[in-house]
Amino acid sequence: MTTRTLKERTISGLIWNAVERFMVQGGQFVIRIMIARMITPAEYGLVGMVAVFLVLSDVIINGGFSQALIQKKDRTDLDYSTVFYINLTLGVIIYILLYWFAPEIASFYKDDRLIEVIRLLSISIVIKSLSVVQIAKLSIELNFRLKTLVNFWAVLISGVFAIYLAYAGYGVFSLIYQAIIYSAIVTILFFIISKWRPSLEFSFSRTKELFSFGSKVFLAGLAAVLSDNSYSILIGRIFTSKEVGFYSQGRNLPDLLSVNLFNVLQGVLFPVMADAQDDRQRLLKIYKKSLDMTAFIVLPCMVGLVVIAEPFVRLFLTEKWLPSVFIIQWLSLSRMIIPLGAINANLLNAVGRSDLYLKIDLIKLPLTILGLFISAPFGLEYMVISNFVVSIFYFFINAYYPGKLFGYGAFRQLKDVFPVITATFLMFLSTNYFSFDGGLIDILVKISVGASIYIICCIIFKVDSLWEVLNYARFKFIKRK
Repeated sequence: MTTRTLKERTISGLIWNAVERFMVQGGQFVIRIMIARMITPAEYGLVGMVAVFLVLSDVIINGGFSQALIQKKDRTDLDYSTVFYINLTLGVIIYILLYWFAPEIASFYKDDRLIEVIRLLSISIVIKSLSVVQIAKLSIELNFRLKTLVNFWAVLISGVFAIYLAYAGYGVFSLIYQAIIYSAIVTILFFIISKWRPSLEFSFSRTKELFSFGSKVFLAGLAAVLSDNSYSILIGRIFTSKEVGFYSQGRNLPDLLSVNLFNVLQGVLFPVMADAQDDRQRLLKIYKKSLDMTAFIVLPCMVGLVVIAEPFVRLFLTEKWLPSVFIIQWLSLSRMIIPLGAINANLLNAVGRSDLYLKIDLIKLPLTILGLFISAPFGLEYMVISNFVVSIFYFFINAYYPGKLFGYGAFRQLKDVFPVITATFLMFLSTNYFSFDGGLIDILVKISVGASIYIICCIIFKVDSLWEVLNYARFKFIKRK
């Protein structure tokens, strides 16, 4: 594979993966806004309380063995089939455990309504486990166009059904049935479209080989999920379902951008870096460009959310959700660091150092718990602020080992992206201190002014990523003509 071919495949993969993530998650977000207008914050909070268990399940099923397949160079059909049966077994075990312990979880949160919620939502875990290998194969091939189409139709069909249920008065169950139907449609479509089928063979030796890498990725992912969702767990334990609803809704918009950018980068850059793992110079070049491009896109988007949070909530969610504005603003600042950390994590995994990736996430977990217990006595708002403070430490922790291995640590990274940081700050100053109608006009004017100021500043500061984007757009336009 030539450098030019690699670059084109990487950019194309990033674009299609971004389209897929934002089309799917953006569609989910719009659907959830429509549902949120028809149900109460307390009902919404019920799903928020148990969301951590679904995320943990995804990490267990998707994390270790799926990433090990992508990182492995001499993978065969036996590897794929082995991982398929492992994932299916894990999905069934997780479902049984959640079904069995649902009463204990409901007792922890002091809400018996959660028993039925957990048992129904857990069905989607088993269904998801059937499509993990197909998704991994598409990631290896950088074929994100097919993933986009499958997920688009799944979101559309499940979303329309969920909106109807919410309108008919099903409340929280509209969200539950949406998750189940979405998982089912994705799995069915992947089996119809994909040419791969599991063979009736399983290898314990291949399991052991994949586990040596995948176990560390899994444990690191598990620690990261516990770290990120410990706030949801403690908030659900201390506060009411209504306050959990505000927190869950407040997470949606920052996560739509930040977490999905993380998944875009994780899905595309990891296989690209893994392909270049034997060429240190090329790998470091991809790594630096990835970091610059990530900062160029993520920072203004997340700071922009801080600026438009209040008019957005008033316009789309109605005033009953206004307490979530503060949460959106502080989590936006916190979440803008996640994709930058993803680049550092991808580098370690790409060169087979999942042990260092695990160490990093194990270091971060106690830091999160410390921040939680310090801030919890002061209320929900202080807990959200502590999330931002802890995330700053995360950046330096994530950058430590890349600094040791490649001589490109946190301070060199910050120096390289400092022009983007400055442009983003000037954008914030130019948009945060004026208001018109507190609604749609506010949002449109602030986005237009902010984007213009940001682009002008990037031109003045000679930000390379801006020219990369413009040159690629011009190349694609000329190619079409």
